[in-house]
Amino acid sequence: MATAHDRPATPSPGGAGGSPFDPVWTAYRQAVDNNYFSHLEVGRELHRELSEVGRPFRFLDLACGDARTTAAALRGTAVAHYRGVDLSATALAAAREAVADLPCPAELEEADFAAGVLARRWPADVVWIGLSLHHLRTDEKGALMEGVRAAVGDDGRFLVYEPVCGEGEDRPAYFDRFEQTYHPLWPKLTAEEWTAVMTHIRAADYPESPAGWARLGRAAGFAGVRELFTDPAGMVTMFSFLP
Repeated sequence: MATAHDRPATPSPGGAGGSPFDPVWTAYRQAVDNNYFSHLEVGRELHRELSEVGRPFRFLDLACGDARTTAAALRGTAVAHYRGVDLSATALAAAREAVADLPCPAELEEADFAAGVLARRWPADVVWIGLSLHHLRTDEKGALMEGVRAAVGDDGRFLVYEPVCGEGEDRPAYFDRFEQTYHPLWPKLTAEEWTAVMTHIRAADYPESPAGWARLGRAAGFAGVRELFTDPAGMVTMFSFLP
């Protein structure tokens, strides 16, 4: 299993990243601030899902970034404990502010989310990850999902928001479609930022088709798989995996 130290740094929907002078980081902040990845809609969908949990729950936020999206989604729910995990100290510093007013204990940990899940370090009732799981290869995704299934037990859930490719679409074709689809939709990015984004994506992205995500979930032991939301560009989908 590759660790996050073996992979390119991964921005996440909460805002993980490194230096504010890194063009990938600044491009990602532009995408969040301008809702290019439909973070607002995803946050509302996440809140709706969490509101349906009919008991106090422990929430594990993998690749949490600055935790803005998740902290907002958790307000008004029965969350009993929050744990955010990210490799970026910069992001975690911002996350401390975002989770400070949650109505529950909140812990933040600088760690490789994949290694931590496989080591079963973090028990949880609800596990969430967005725009980060696709940096793992297919077998690595499967192993991590098995770890999540063990963590949530028979009454939890796993929620993800990740890129989707077409059935039979290879990586080069997916990259071309990403560029053709999003480039005209992200006008606030500079040429340097867009180039940095595409360089990062071509090096680090391993998307699955919707059917592929469902197969991974079922192989990991999740009996129920639902598609909750797909962004208007048809490039990213939110899934719910239930035991």
